[in-house]
Amino acid sequence: MFEKDGLNALYTAHRYKLGKVNAVADALNKRFYKMEDAVECLMIAAMSGEAMVMIGPPGTAKSRLMRSFCNLLELIPDTALTGGKDERKPDDPSHEAYFEYLLTQFTEPSELFGFYDLEKLSAGEGLVRDDQNMMHKAQVVFLDEVFNASSAILNSLLTFMNERKFHDRGKVIPTPLRLLVSATNHPPQDPTLGAVYDRFLLRCRVENIASEGVEQEDVVQLLQAGWQETHATELDNKPDCKGLLEDLQRLQDDVDARTKSGSLKIDPAHPMFANLTQMVSTMIKYELSEMSNRRIIKLAGLALSLRLLRADREGDDEIEMQARDLDVIARFSLDREDPSGQKRLSEDLDLS
Repeated sequence: MFEKDGLNALYTAHRYKLGKVNAVADALNKRFYKMEDAVECLMIAAMSGEAMVMIGPPGTAKSRLMRSFCNLLELIPDTALTGGKDERKPDDPSHEAYFEYLLTQFTEPSELFGFYDLEKLSAGEGLVRDDQNMMHKAQVVFLDEVFNASSAILNSLLTFMNERKFHDRGKVIPTPLRLLVSATNHPPQDPTLGAVYDRFLLRCRVENIASEGVEQEDVVQLLQAGWQETHATELDNKPDCKGLLEDLQRLQDDVDARTKSGSLKIDPAHPMFANLTQMVSTMIKYELSEMSNRRIIKLAGLALSLRLLRADREGDDEIEMQARDLDVIARFSLDREDPSGQKRLSEDLDLS
């Protein structure tokens, strides 16, 4: 898909950053049993900057995984996991690094973007939001039950996701957003939510271990990992990943710069295009995804992120795009849950 020389130059320039991402993934996989797909999806989201939604029933550690990830990146303190007292002062800038909220149909936009300061209004200063520690100030945002939100919230969220900006009464406010992750018990069924759902380029299913039968070993390992995570989180055994978000922003900027200069470009003769074309056709045929033009274009970035991560994890010195990198589509880009359809995609395209 990408020309080999430009791909290798990008890989070499950012090998250290990729090692840090894989170290975070390893740490999370040791702490969360059978959540390898969710962890890898989260790493791809962080690398690409694309929005991700975790889909699964309550009690599958979706929120915990997100908080643990942010704790490893030093965006939230250890007390966010241990239940201890947060010693940070209210005006500490670190409060604004991470924003988390549970959405309901009654959630108002002001709960996310800040309520208007009535004292300032009374003093004649007009409508001014008290927006300290609000969503548009955060680098990482986690929205739980995102599809329960009202139309007012979803409309604001669309602009927030697309433009990384907050529109407030005619004012356009840039945001520092680098990663947006959401969670939901079920994918949306209402057609009016299609536009929002399509913006979540990455969709990861998270299931209970007993959803399709359970073995004793599963129960043992789940209890071991879950008990340790709940009562004795390995907070003293963290990989060195401070500043990782800034590192990954530099990676994204470099992708843009290399594309603009022509050193990183699509190879129209690459054999992967035959696989990609067949995959898109199969997904449409079996109604696994509508595969909008936006998604097809952006999925190239996901395949690139996965190739870079795999290359570093496997210790490759030189790399090129492979057909198996397209499994990011089969695993994380289906519109509806269909294990048999996902298996069919992998088998038909030999992506195993």
